[in-house]
Amino acid sequence: MTIRAPDAPAPSRGRRSGGRPFSVLDELNCYFDSPAEPNNVQLEAWLSGHLRPDRLRAAVTAVLAAVPAARARRAAAGWWRAGYAWEFPPGADADPVSLTGWRDEAELDAARVRFLAAAPDLDRSPPFRLLLAQGPEWDSLILNAHHAAFDGRSCVRLLQLIADQYGAGRQRETLAPDPIGAPGPRHRPDGTEPQAGSGARPKGLPLPLRNSARIASQHANGGAVRGAPGYGVSLLEWPGVPAPRPGSGSRATVNDLLIAALIETVTRWNTKRRRPPERIQISMPMDLRPPGHGDELGNLSRLCTVTVEPFRVADLTAAVAAQTGQAKSTQGPVVSPAQAAVARTPLPVPVKRGMARLALRSVGGIGCDTSLLSNLGNIADSPQFETLTCAHMWFSTSAHMPRGLSVGAVTVSGRLHLCFRYRNALLDAAAGHDFAAEYAAALSALADGGPGR
Repeated sequence: MTIRAPDAPAPSRGRRSGGRPFSVLDELNCYFDSPAEPNNVQLEAWLSGHLRPDRLRAAVTAVLAAVPAARARRAAAGWWRAGYAWEFPPGADADPVSLTGWRDEAELDAARVRFLAAAPDLDRSPPFRLLLAQGPEWDSLILNAHHAAFDGRSCVRLLQLIADQYGAGRQRETLAPDPIGAPGPRHRPDGTEPQAGSGARPKGLPLPLRNSARIASQHANGGAVRGAPGYGVSLLEWPGVPAPRPGSGSRATVNDLLIAALIETVTRWNTKRRRPPERIQISMPMDLRPPGHGDELGNLSRLCTVTVEPFRVADLTAAVAAQTGQAKSTQGPVVSPAQAAVARTPLPVPVKRGMARLALRSVGGIGCDTSLLSNLGNIADSPQFETLTCAHMWFSTSAHMPRGLSVGAVTVSGRLHLCFRYRNALLDAAAGHDFAAEYAAALSALADGGPGR
């Protein structure tokens, strides 16, 4: 199969009005993007039938014309610039829609991996690409967005807008051109949150540079493939939405259960590979969009960390719930003070990028969390392309080494969908499947009633 897209004209790199400096989080997401570790977000919708490519392309074009944030690109500047800025050209530089075909899910898996092998080029508008993978009976629509420009909720919103345009040209009120230059819930340049708060670090959350467990590597040859580029993906569908067992604390949520299951999975996985029990730290993104701004496109979240020594707690889900409850009620920085300091340093961007990547290689094994779980929750208004429904949806984000694995969760049509994205340097395809199966067993053990509830 060949992924094909029409030739695109070279972008015009003149100065544009309405530019906006990158937030600290936007800039860091550029620093940590590399050919071996593309910093992208995946959102995939499995549709109930076949889309028409011409109508899909027209719908994307309409959204790009009406929503400047959807066609953002990185403004051109000299290598000596101390920071990046967004600009919003009047039109896209490249056609973001491409097509491929598949005959079975193995071919769809291969097409997905190829498509996600690189993050979209931020120097060419738009900062996302869309693959229509046409199968024998149904199509998969895969969105690949650069993490500097979009988070998971932005990807859902973008796909909803495209679906609405596909459906006989229906437009939502929010599709009117948005005031890009106006203040909104963007992160401040110093990396703090736009809301007022105490700034205190939630009790029970780890201080920076605390050592945490690493997921044991596994490959067919019995050892790690150092430097192996790219990611693999494993999908898991749960027949319903799991619920915490009674007695796990009144505050325990489905998200707490998912994090607890990931902690239990890492513990089981490492124990079977003769790794001693260790402290496990799981990153959890939190949405920063205030009321009334839920539809804003961008990367608008901060990371909180849940820390558990699983061999010392009696109720894992309750221990997680106690920490996530504090994190939700306490304000904190969007990124760590050390990361914010690097991004704010008045040095040329290439120098700061080198500093950030050097820090990741030298102390990342100490300061980096074990894994990440990002839960988009229940998507009640799932994208509908005229008569075609979206019965399945998958979401994932990048997982740089030494973390090496992330879990994306989303609930659609009453079913939980989990996507495990892992670095090829950490796991091969068989090991990625085994890790997902281990997670299913851990989630079943922790959930009230196990699978099917």
